[in-house]
Amino acid sequence: MQSVRKGRVSLVETATDEIRAQIVSGTWPVGSRIPPESALSETLGVSRASVREAVRSLVHSGLLEPRQGDGTFVISDDDSAVALRRRLERAELSHVTQVRQGLDVVAARQAAKHRTDAQLAGIEAALARRRAALAAQDDEAFTAADAEFHVLVAEASDNPVLADIYRSLSAALREELRRAACLDTATAAPDDPHSRLTDAIRARDPQAAVDAAVVLLAGHVRDLALPGED
Repeated sequence: MQSVRKGRVSLVETATDEIRAQIVSGTWPVGSRIPPESALSETLGVSRASVREAVRSLVHSGLLEPRQGDGTFVISDDDSAVALRRRLERAELSHVTQVRQGLDVVAARQAAKHRTDAQLAGIEAALARRRAALAAQDDEAFTAADAEFHVLVAEASDNPVLADIYRSLSAALREELRRAACLDTATAAPDDPHSRLTDAIRARDPQAAVDAAVVLLAGHVRDLALPGED
């Protein structure tokens, strides 16, 4: 009985590894639906029960999501990113802000050094959406555009580790922005730190980018009523 169980576990693990490999390689990209259970069973050469357990395992790990009546979809291609995102969802906002105080400065400096024209255009577009949402007093659109702005700055840093961490931070960042009621204190004036940061990245001026990031973060700390650094 024990040997039979070990054999089945091995088949489940094999199926899990094979499905994960297809996700990580991009064969089934994020947002796509994976093949049905019967097709996976035939392709992988294991029973449907083994496929079912493998899919259940990947749902639990955060790579897949079942949708009633529509199949199972890929929602992430990185187990470690999922684990970090879940940890951040449980974190205190003050701790998230402290982490940002380090990340934002590095991201700003590196983006000013390494951004491409296409990345700059993306940052400028996010800034424009932020301004439009501010003018419309659309809190949801404002929060989304603000969070996207910071993720795009991190992506322009030419540091894939920093970019991955910041993408994982995005959900916590949105919550931080909502709690800070940033729409109430935001401004579209040219001296807004977001505009200053964009100008510095455009001018490839790392020190000006760092200065803008520091001012921007000081505003978040103030709006969240958090204590300053000890």
